[in-house]
Amino acid sequence: MISELAPIWLPGCVVDADERTVEVGWGRGALQMSAVVGVGEIVNRCLQLPQPRWPEQIEAWLRAVVAEGELATEEHRYGDVGERQRALLVQRGWSARTAGPVADALIPFGDHFEVVVFVRTGDELRRLTVVRRAMLGLADPGVPSPVQLSLAEITDLAPQQHDGFTVLGRDDDPLVSMAIVDRENLLPQASMGAGLLIGVPRLSTLAYCPADAGQARADALARWVAESYQGAPDRCSPDLFWLQGDQMVQVPVTLATPPTAVLPAAVKPQPRRTWLRHLFGR
Repeated sequence: MISELAPIWLPGCVVDADERTVEVGWGRGALQMSAVVGVGEIVNRCLQLPQPRWPEQIEAWLRAVVAEGELATEEHRYGDVGERQRALLVQRGWSARTAGPVADALIPFGDHFEVVVFVRTGDELRRLTVVRRAMLGLADPGVPSPVQLSLAEITDLAPQQHDGFTVLGRDDDPLVSMAIVDRENLLPQASMGAGLLIGVPRLSTLAYCPADAGQARADALARWVAESYQGAPDRCSPDLFWLQGDQMVQVPVTLATPPTAVLPAAVKPQPRRTWLRHLFGR
């Protein structure tokens, strides 16, 4: 179907059925460029949909690939694209809910978050797609890691105490959420004792307290996270998580007003038992 329809929608494009690729072109006047792109992504997307919807999906994808090529050409004018890559930690599923016909370049991060790659162009962060990453050669060996480039920008975050818990934040800096990725340096308490209760209500803000700090402090953190998330322009997640070493578990929060955290038994304070209570079962 791609072989039959692509030349109609984009005259001049070439489909190689054996190699499973399509070559598309773009340009203005004498400046003409082209790129060869694998069709695996659109094939997989179509196979998840009823066949009558395949043509519209193929057309949208082809036109998006051309738009990606034009954007890649423009981005080259702003300097080294590899050095301008950045990565943001967002709620799991954010990319699938908001992506266009071409899939975003992303890195899964546990069960609750994902790391989406962007390109910084001036003051703008543009989502990097899998297609544009290939066009720009950003998947080649030796290209700087967008994760490391992002972490280098938040090494100077200073913890602030707030109502019994700690806040890491910086206005208008969406890279702050990446602190969870660099927890060894920015959240070292996560590997000590019971770990941390943590919330990431905004890309520019996260807050945490010791996981075994007690119900009152956990509830205060849950309330603050809920309030910070509500109406924020850079919302990330309204939930709480128990972070201990490399393990992250969601902590339920009630929908009551005010919300309260439903703590796991493992982090609840345990009453001390004396020898007499142990002997007599009291």
